[in-house]
Amino acid sequence: MSSACDKKPRPTGLHALGQSPLPPDLVDAMLSWYVEMRRDLPWRRTRDPYAILVSEIMLQQTRVETVINRYGSFLERFPTIADLATASLDDVLAEWSGLGYYRRPRLLHRLAAVVVNTYGGKIPDTLEELLELPGIGPYTSAAVGSIAFGIPALSIDGNVARIMCRLAGIADDTRRSKVRQRLEAMAADAIECHPPGTFNQAIMELGARVCTPRSPRCDQCPCSSYCEAHELGIEEQIPPRRSKLVKAVTEYAAVIEDNGRLLLFRGQRPSLVSDMWEFPTLDSRLADTSSRSLTEKPASSHSRAQEAKLSRYIKEQLGWSVQLGPKLGEIRHGMTDRRISCHVYEASLSGSQTTMAGAPTGLEKSDHNIPDSGWFTIEEVMALALAASARKTLTTLLDVDLTSPQSPG
Repeated sequence: MSSACDKKPRPTGLHALGQSPLPPDLVDAMLSWYVEMRRDLPWRRTRDPYAILVSEIMLQQTRVETVINRYGSFLERFPTIADLATASLDDVLAEWSGLGYYRRPRLLHRLAAVVVNTYGGKIPDTLEELLELPGIGPYTSAAVGSIAFGIPALSIDGNVARIMCRLAGIADDTRRSKVRQRLEAMAADAIECHPPGTFNQAIMELGARVCTPRSPRCDQCPCSSYCEAHELGIEEQIPPRRSKLVKAVTEYAAVIEDNGRLLLFRGQRPSLVSDMWEFPTLDSRLADTSSRSLTEKPASSHSRAQEAKLSRYIKEQLGWSVQLGPKLGEIRHGMTDRRISCHVYEASLSGSQTTMAGAPTGLEKSDHNIPDSGWFTIEEVMALALAASARKTLTTLLDVDLTSPQSPG
């Protein structure tokens, strides 16, 4: 640690936090805890800026355990940013399958092209240039910059903001710019006087494992003796919780099988999963007026009239004439602001419609924009970038193991 850092004035009382830099003893305690208790995660074993960037984007709104399962295979498939830039978007989405939030891989693919074309294949090493890349915001630029290049920048995510606010007793909305500025000022000395990447990873680790949103483990926290919220017994009240508006959405899907192949579409719902493959699906928010009564009824009600509307929707919107069979079941999945219940039906092509050379024949298409479609074997399906609903339908209702080829039951 430099002598310049040692000479800076330090707060003498607990309640000085939020107005002054973090006490050096607090920072030392947290860093010592991190060295001893940190998890051995694959992205912590590298200084490759590209690998670090991939991990940070994968970790956005996704559990560490889920990312670990995909991180290694993604880098094996695209070992350099040049490999990622020259790959097709379909290949990138397929390798991303299972991580969700598919806007991220699309932006990452664009980012790779920018880095190759503008920066000669090297991740830029300034915050200003990182922020110019597609899909990179203040948090990711600070995380990548500090870990890969040693840039003294605090990466403020939910974990970091929660810890800093609890330490200083700041009971305010962490989204406010003034609050963010206070947190950055508190950490400024620590970031300057310690390896920035280590400091950021230490405080993120502490937030993920000890200083959790609910039931924080204060007895295990190296910073508890410095924490104003802990002293006042208001840990769980900081930061104040914001109520989330979560919409309940009902969907209806058809699994259409012919000659051992399944019919999947891509682009039938551009605003949601435009690049992902899924079964023909009626989305309650996108259905036309003639189909609205279907979505207004309780999810448990599935009359012949409802089934007829699903068939009509597939014909009118997607161009296929189908005969619905029995209901296979119901799957549930979610996104950030919605909880989705999807009722899945078995279906077959009606009349003389058959598949030949992997493509449907004798189909009357409507004037609607028909999305991409294809007939796929299970082995071929495994290589596709599948929407969450399609993956759950295959694994839960059709008993398909997407890790090894087999036929639907």
